Amino acid sequence: MRRKPGQHRAERRRGQSGPFRRIAVTAGAAALVVGAASPWVAAYKAGRFGDATADGATTLAADSVGHQVTASRERERDRASRSYDRHGHKTPTSGDGRTPDATGSPSPTASRTAPPTATAKPTPTPHATKVAPKPTVTAKAKVPAPAKTVLADGRPNFQLPVACGTHLEFTTYAGHAPEDKKIDFFNEDGETRGTVVRASAAGVVSKLSDPGGVKLDHGNGWYTLYLHMEERDVQPGQKVALGQRIGLVGSVGTGIAHLHYEQIYDSNHDGWGASPGEITNPVIQGVKYALHESDHFPVVASTNSC
Repeated sequence: MRRKPGQHRAERRRGQSGPFRRIAVTAGAAALVVGAASPWVAAYKAGRFGDATADGATTLAADSVGHQVTASRERERDRASRSYDRHGHKTPTSGDGRTPDATGSPSPTASRTAPPTATAKPTPTPHATKVAPKPTVTAKAKVPAPAKTVLADGRPNFQLPVACGTHLEFTTYAGHAPEDKKIDFFNEDGETRGTVVRASAAGVVSKLSDPGGVKLDHGNGWYTLYLHMEERDVQPGQKVALGQRIGLVGSVGTGIAHLHYEQIYDSNHDGWGASPGEITNPVIQGVKYALHESDHFPVVASTNSC
């Protein structure tokens, strides 16, 4: 019988496969035996073999194998479910197999906050007590000591016959008899005419005389005489006080307005101070004057009733 082309090659393959098929069958049977025996070995090691029957051991071994397979499948499904997010995207895993946080940022480590340090309260600086300034004591103007009413020679302490503070110039001339004892006053602060004439000391009006004169008796033999007044404000016998107004300066009996002034002492004690026999050098505000026409004429401020 003539063979078809290639038939001898197919037969040769079938002839050669016979031994291999027998080996495969033998290996499969051995695997079945080992697989059947494994549950018995596992049950023995777990101490569950005991006095159980062969059927019980077979059932226990089968259950153990099924349980392991089921647990393995559940682990696979759980791993697969964690590998995809809710949108179906595969979630990357870290090198150690753990799924990183959604943000990829490390979880913040709780830091221990140090308790606040108590700040020492500043010591209050004591405020300087404001001391009320001492009231400034204004130096009081020196009040002149009360003038003596009587000097050593017994005469009154005569003052200039004008208001306190008025400046008068002392003058005389050779025709005055005597020139060193009679004085003519001129007002240096203003118009001489009309200047108020005031009593040089307390006394009593002795008489009114010409020209435009008033004579005052101050007691103890002392008198003062005022001439050329255009107005006289007192009457004979009238008491006057120191600084009291007695008239106004004028030019009665003379060519120029001025006040003529004399101090007289009753040296013979006849009760009348005669002029010019008993005229003395005047002492005014404690100063004695003996003027001459050739002298420098002083200007003096009145302290009358200051």
